[in-house]
Amino acid sequence: MSILVVGGDHLNQFEESAREAGIERLHHWSGRRSGDHHQPLPQGLKGIVLVIDHVNHGMAARVRRLASQNGLPIVFAARSRSQIRSALARFAA
Repeated sequence: MSILVVGGDHLNQFEESAREAGIERLHHWSGRRSGDHHQPLPQGLKGIVLVIDHVNHGMAARVRRLASQNGLPIVFAARSRSQIRSALARFAA
């Protein structure tokens, strides 16, 4: 199973929670680099976690649009560890 995490500076803060949820692969867009606004979605995604504390409105709107166009569920979470764990666990169910 593969999930895209948008927001946050480093992916390592999500890795333990992803393992606990049975997620094998995490893709990450920080949302801070200009190139993040132009990337295509990775193939084989099961869903997207949008960390709302770390992305601007334009990036959030783009991610929502991409999720809708591709029929992917999107979960919004704050940066807190418990919210990230909860968001990743939704995809494991």
